[in-house]
Amino acid sequence: YELCFCLWALTYECNGSWSIRNTFHRDNAVNSLVDLVSSAPREKVVRVALSALRTLAQCDAENSPCPAGKREITGSTYLSDMIGCGLIKYVDQMKERHWTDPDIIDDLSVLHRVLHENFKEMTRWDVYFAEVQQGQLAWGHLHSERFFKENIRQFEGPNGDFYVVKLLVALTASNDEEVQSIACYDLGEFVRHYPNGRAIARSLGAKDIVMKLVDHPNKELQRHALTAISKMMVMNWAAVN
Repeated sequence: YELCFCLWALTYECNGSWSIRNTFHRDNAVNSLVDLVSSAPREKVVRVALSALRTLAQCDAENSPCPAGKREITGSTYLSDMIGCGLIKYVDQMKERHWTDPDIIDDLSVLHRVLHENFKEMTRWDVYFAEVQQGQLAWGHLHSERFFKENIRQFEGPNGDFYVVKLLVALTASNDEEVQSIACYDLGEFVRHYPNGRAIARSLGAKDIVMKLVDHPNKELQRHALTAISKMMVMNWAAVN
């Protein structure tokens, strides 16, 4: 509770400091706060975490714009992080519960509104990118053949550095076995649909890392790792299908 309280207090400095806004984003503070909202056993911790998220979602850069050459960090940035962490689902569920604390009710109402408004403005790729950045992968339409066919060129990134693919490679070492499984699936689909995807995945070390998961004791993860390796080794996956 004390640590959450400290984060909450610092959120009130965000409007006046780009450095604090950037630090919150860089160090995944949103991820930690969402974890507290979803799993904290004590209501007072949930209340403070929700309040901190609300303040972050509504912060702006009017009084403290970013330095030249730096990325601007505002409430929209944090909202994307929150959506990537799955906060919409938690807020929707929490609104159905009976709360006696008026602050929680008010914070849930505001967060529900701004999250859904921002979600409507985001493309499917924006949502996927936020999910991967936060390392909060969950099975759904974003992890499907259709999604990869429609968005495969987006994986190049604006700088052509395949940043998202690098993140997926890193997520194969996650402590969450479901996240590892989805990362394997996504890497396999990238290889299958992107021209020369096999060579790119290999150059980023994907094959060697995923190969280590083929003998994993979790059968589901083992299956996805084996399928991903197959896609990385087969020249023409469509012909095999």
